[in-house]
Amino acid sequence: MKILTQNFKNKIISILLGLDGRVTFSDYVWKDVRIQPEYWSKRLVFIYRLGRINLYYSKKNSFRKKIWRKIYLHLNIKVVEGKLNSHVPASAYIGQGTKFFHPYNVIINSHSYIGGNSVLRHNVTIGNLGKGSQDSPRIEYGASFGSGSALIGPIHIGHHSKIGSNAVVTKSFPDNAVIVGIPGKNIRKD
Repeated sequence: MKILTQNFKNKIISILLGLDGRVTFSDYVWKDVRIQPEYWSKRLVFIYRLGRINLYYSKKNSFRKKIWRKIYLHLNIKVVEGKLNSHVPASAYIGQGTKFFHPYNVIINSHSYIGGNSVLRHNVTIGNLGKGSQDSPRIEYGASFGSGSALIGPIHIGHHSKIGSNAVVTKSFPDNAVIVGIPGKNIRKD
């Protein structure tokens, strides 16, 4: 009976949001919201996922898509940019299971890729080199970011890497790297 009611809820939400059937709201949004460690993390992830659904999984040119886009933009300006002083655009890819601990002052470039099950802390910056460049970092599955860390430019960070607090990373690193310092250096001894 519980499965039946869950399917019914998913169907109603899909109709309200104008989803095209590739994702379900409970799998794509609620699973990620539930794992977040704190109140504002839950809000940030909910708003990000709502924007991502609207951008990539809604039926094209529907009236509902336009309405939900306005709701997303309003929530993004009021909560994410206003309360949290963060910039997490819906066009950036953030994998399922990523957690935000203290999601204040988190800046993510719209062309960035962050693999699933990563951990971001406050004051993290993931961006490009500026001057019209769209080359942004690609961070693989299971990365952990210390507070104040910055990843800049067209770099690749391997699976399960750890970026220390206040590290500035401007070059690529392999899987399981432990990156600290300015500029970032891998201190992992194999």
